[in-house]
Formats: sequence, structure tokens, C-alpha cells
Amino acid sequence: MPVYPILVQGNTAPVIKATLTHKDGSALNLTECHVYIQMRKADDKHFTVNAEATVATAATGKVEYKLGANDLNISGEYHVQWKVVYATGKVQTTASPNTVTVRRE
Repeated sequence: MPVYPILVQGNTAPVIKATLTHKDGSALNLTECHVYIQMRKADDKHFTVNAEATVATAATGKVEYKLGANDLNISGEYHVQWKVVYATGKVQTTASPNTVTVRRE
């Protein structure tokens, strides 16, 4: 399960990092995959962030996302999940979204 840093409204750092795993804890092999981070306010159904992340180490499921200029404009509770698109076109989204708090500046 990813560990998220404390995020502050308006910031563009730090880099969000995660290791994506199967239910049994083994790493997803992200070779030739595109991975997207998806963030939405806990009380909203629309993603405020739906952007491609960087696969840092494909064999061990490690991904990173550099926050964009407008990603943290609004403070509050957010649900974060990762969507993996395999070379075959199959899609896998992390089973349970994680909650992260963006506090006011």
C-alpha cells in the first residue's frame, strides 16, 4: 500500500510514489504499461487529477507522479487510485482507493 506524504494546497512537491501490488503483496509487472494516477475529492465523483504517471521500475511495480501546477488547488480529503493500462489494452485499477488530505496553505 502506498504511503502518501502530507500535501499542502497549491504545492507542486513532493513527488508521489507508490509500489503497485497484487492482493498477495507481489508486485505488478508494469513492463510496457501506462499508469495513471486518479484523484478525486471524497465527496465528488469526478477526478480532479487523471494524469499519466511515470513507471520508475517496471519489474517491481514502482510508479511516481510529479504534481502539476493545478493538482492541489482545493484543500480537503481526496481518494487516490492508480489505473494500469497493459500493452494488450486490458485495464486494472487498484482495488481500494487510498485517502490523502490536502491541507490549506
